[in-house]
Amino acid sequence: MASPASSVRVMHFADVHLGVETYGKYNPETGLNTRLEDFTQALHKAIDLALEANVDLAVFAGDAYKARDPNQTHQRAFAGCLKRLTDAGVPVAMLVGNHDIPNTRGRAHALEIYGLLGGAGVTIFQQAEVKPLTTRKGDVLVAGMPYLTRSRLVAKEEARNKTVEEVAHYVRDSYAKYIAQLAGEVAAQPEHIAILTGHFTIADARVGVQGFLLNPNEPQVPVSEVALSPFDYVAMGHVHKPQEMNRGAQPPVVYSGSIDRIDFGERAENKGFVLADVRKGRADWKHVPVETRPFLDIHADAQNADDPTAVILAEINRFPIARSIVKVSYKVPPDKAALVRTDEVRRALGAAHLIVALSREMPPAEAQVRSQVLTEALTPEKALETYIDLQPRLAPRKDDLMAYARPLLDALEQEEALR
Repeated sequence: MASPASSVRVMHFADVHLGVETYGKYNPETGLNTRLEDFTQALHKAIDLALEANVDLAVFAGDAYKARDPNQTHQRAFAGCLKRLTDAGVPVAMLVGNHDIPNTRGRAHALEIYGLLGGAGVTIFQQAEVKPLTTRKGDVLVAGMPYLTRSRLVAKEEARNKTVEEVAHYVRDSYAKYIAQLAGEVAAQPEHIAILTGHFTIADARVGVQGFLLNPNEPQVPVSEVALSPFDYVAMGHVHKPQEMNRGAQPPVVYSGSIDRIDFGERAENKGFVLADVRKGRADWKHVPVETRPFLDIHADAQNADDPTAVILAEINRFPIARSIVKVSYKVPPDKAALVRTDEVRRALGAAHLIVALSREMPPAEAQVRSQVLTEALTPEKALETYIDLQPRLAPRKDDLMAYARPLLDALEQEEALR
């Protein structure tokens, strides 16, 4: 082992989610989906900035891919990014996130191949453990706390008489127990800088639209169980909104956020990574934004306009449309809906990368009629079909949308069966 490092500069990043193709399109020049290109380019930009800043260590806090079984193209893209770091002499600590875990016990997780490449400068954390990593400035201890899957943590017999809420509390307490054990291990080596990296939800984390995606029974770990004094910096993944959870105290408990936007709910969030200067007892950090493709959600109120199209166009002209992924909605009374010249509006959006929707906002009375059709008695698949049928802008694409949705519905059903 090398001597302990007195300070290190860390690149902390997470939630790359390569494979997200929502709002993308086929690029005939490369044969790739444009959103795969966007996410890959965002990660390359982050690495450019990290290397310019002379980082000594890279900590990846989980979720490399969208799918648990990434295809070779997605693996190639991620490996190419990591190689730029390791070729520059920057060791990489990689934590297993929930999107990296296979549905079936015994199958390799999505990051496992990197751990088999001995001497490649990549260290995988697939269980709660502490490992020394050698940087150009000396050794650093990294403690990994990967995502805990309830089905694998709680034996069937043990969970049989527990409610869903009780199981969530059990998982939360398991995180706290493992983190305390990791803190004890690093405390036994007080001369070393110690970094904890985790992939889970800390209580009171702001998740934005991701709140609709996270399981409502997701364990919420108190920050007091994470911000333990043996650690000098805590690098978190799983929540896509960058934020610090320890209220400015030491050690900083930081979510780096996702590398690019997943959906419109993240349109106002800065995307990027964190640079942290860590020494024993103190870490200073900053979030480094990376330029990503804009998401624009444009609303035009033309209820009282004689020429609603002119009002919509004026609102569109207030935004930088070029390269953007755009949604436009407008308020127009039913008797004036025919006055909206949609062809003219679409021409005004011609420089956009993708027009996701151009739609009239439904008044409450119209929306109420539709909501009565959707009830809890419907299966998720049938509810989605019904919803699409009720949306004029979606109904023509029903077959394609359901084809995309069914693998997700199947995966959710399989995941529920494993719990």
